[in-house]
Amino acid sequence: MWDTAVRIPFDASLLTDRSDASGRDRLRTLIASVPGISVDELHALGLPGLFADLRALHRDGSIAASAEPPRFFERATRVYPAALPS
Repeated sequence: MWDTAVRIPFDASLLTDRSDASGRDRLRTLIASVPGISVDELHALGLPGLFADLRALHRDGSIAASAEPPRFFERATRVYPAALPS
């Protein structure tokens, strides 16, 4: 069961929604323009494929998260461009 005080409540679309390279580029640009944006704020934007894209961007070294290891479903986790300290 999700701890909804800390994590984003489960939504089946989180598993099925996917984006493409342009979606990841838009997310990367958004994170660069608002360094330290929280996962809760990103989730509120309703971006398709958000969590898959966050994981992909983290894997390729484009972003860093405030928690180690990153747990992208946590509301308060802040996301930064990789060039900035987390």
